[in-house]
Amino acid sequence: MVGLWIVRTGAATLLGKVQSELYLLAFTSAVRANACMDAFQAAGAPFFVCHANVEGVVRDARQSEVRGFIVDYDPRSASFTSDWPLPDRAPAPRAAEARR
Repeated sequence: MVGLWIVRTGAATLLGKVQSELYLLAFTSAVRANACMDAFQAAGAPFFVCHANVEGVVRDARQSEVRGFIVDYDPRSASFTSDWPLPDRAPAPRAAEARR
């Protein structure tokens, strides 16, 4: 999840529903996040998920009863590149990343 973009719409995050389960929509670029947001006519802004904020993103997703996240959802084709469960806990940054 670290290194992906999500869409924040005020205090909420843009979610998708697959059958009866909620998923966080995550994107490999801000451009893709904006395109999805525009297709859904949602007001918001891309938000980059990094080591410093991933715990909060996961916590918020769990509070919304999100099952996992899907990557690069395309509203035109109703498809996405991959899906993942939410991490059990946010991974700790590796030593080299922590020094940056």
